[in-house]
Amino acid sequence: MKTAEPTVKRNPEFLEFIIPLAKKFERGILKNFKFWAYDPKMAEAVIVTEEQSIRIPNSNDLMSFHEEDVLILTNHQIRTNEKYEECGKAWTSAAANILVRHLFAPDQEQCSP
Repeated sequence: MKTAEPTVKRNPEFLEFIIPLAKKFERGILKNFKFWAYDPKMAEAVIVTEEQSIRIPNSNDLMSFHEEDVLILTNHQIRTNEKYEECGKAWTSAAANILVRHLFAPDQEQCSP
């Protein structure tokens, strides 16, 4: 998932950073889930489905998935080597926290005023 570069506005009084949020994924994007793994070279998770691979640069970006997709991630152990086992556990822990605390992407109906 490619994100936009942060925009910096210059103001004599302070420096303001506008950081773009990750876009929401379609519901059921992980329905053909194969596995997910931790990539130590890029320090990000890679989710592989039959159709595509999705790179997630930050564990907070897991909140862009819908409930059913986060459930799929929590039901599967992330692949990693022994050296980076703690990093992998941090990703699975983040997915579990998102599910337990209902921080996943809301349905469209819930977003409207």
